[in-house]
Amino acid sequence: MPNIKPFKGFIYNKDKVKDISKVVAPPYDIIPKKMQDELYRRHPNNVVRLILNKIKSFDTSKNNRYTRAGRFFRSWLASDVLVRDTGEAVYVYSQRYEDCGKPVDRIGFISLIELDMTGKKILPHENTLSAPKVDRLDLMREVRANLSPIFVLYDDKSSKVLKVLKKAFKARPFIDITYDGSMHKVWRLTDRRDIDALKKLMKDKSIFIADGHHRYEVARTYCRQAKKNAFGALRANAKYMMAYFVGSDEKMLTVLPTHRMVKDIGSLKLQGILDSLGGYFSIEKAASKLLLLAKMRESSASCVFGMYMSGKLYLLKLKDRPAAGRAMKDKSKDWKSLDVAVLHHFVFKHLLGIKDEDGNIEYTKDAGEAKLSVDKGMARVAFMLNPTKVSQIKAVAKLGECMPKKATYFYPKPASGLVINKLD
Repeated sequence: MPNIKPFKGFIYNKDKVKDISKVVAPPYDIIPKKMQDELYRRHPNNVVRLILNKIKSFDTSKNNRYTRAGRFFRSWLASDVLVRDTGEAVYVYSQRYEDCGKPVDRIGFISLIELDMTGKKILPHENTLSAPKVDRLDLMREVRANLSPIFVLYDDKSSKVLKVLKKAFKARPFIDITYDGSMHKVWRLTDRRDIDALKKLMKDKSIFIADGHHRYEVARTYCRQAKKNAFGALRANAKYMMAYFVGSDEKMLTVLPTHRMVKDIGSLKLQGILDSLGGYFSIEKAASKLLLLAKMRESSASCVFGMYMSGKLYLLKLKDRPAAGRAMKDKSKDWKSLDVAVLHHFVFKHLLGIKDEDGNIEYTKDAGEAKLSVDKGMARVAFMLNPTKVSQIKAVAKLGECMPKKATYFYPKPASGLVINKLD
């Protein structure tokens, strides 16, 4: 565990597509309508037409976003817009980006991974929802391909895997683009000895899903269904899916916080909220959003939030963790230590009686947007959080528990469209 495998990826033909940065896109689930329109305009062969085709008013069961994606995919293959690589490879993928003004080089690799049908070897940290899984399964049935890699983590404390990957740097990257504020480079690792060494090193690793939980679950469903299919190649290939592997070193990973904007708080007023929280949190006023966020980052408290309501900012530090723990019975100590768990299960449900369903809570990575939503009356109160630590994610996943939704946002996302894995 895990069983990884090189593959002949399908890549954009540079004779047909001169600028690869114009045809890649973020993962489908972080593409809002405005960005989707812009990606459509950017290039006629942008991968968004495959991963998130537009919904049309005239859609039917036989002509819809999924069938259109399938037609585009087959057309691009037939016209050599997408071409199969000449040989099997593990694709070494680096992203250079800035985190709080400091450059970070995140080096990983894209390969196939054998699906874990037992659910014990590849560990999730989020629950999945039925609607996104139906959506991705409908798409997968039409394209019969992994259009984007899921994002997984593994431990590499001795950097042995990284040393193998860096051997690919002897050659020039075949993809070298700047996209979405970061630099993306891709090399082929083709030496059989290097690939065998990589497979051996990865054999004993635990794998944690960072991003792509819905696509992973869909791949498992598709694999079960493919066993009944008459095509042997599909049955064999469906046991694997494309994944982007990154070592779980905190220095190579950036997890952004996801702030909460609450729309309906019933009859609660600011003073009532402060009174309810005051017995369990120390409360300090903050002069500005930037000062509040800085104090949150620098706080030594094990659980800290920012709160904005009625034009006022507050720093909240949990001082009664046993009380919070009692409100989250039947959960592990690691799960109870999560800031998002304390916020949703202790603050929202236990102390304030705030509904945590039916779209009552909106989410954003931008603390300024959270504050503005309150100022504009779109939300009544906003709560700002620190990011979840990678060590917390792994600890909870190992216990088989799932975090509250929107607990993590790994940045930057791997680009879709760099490599595609065709299943038949």
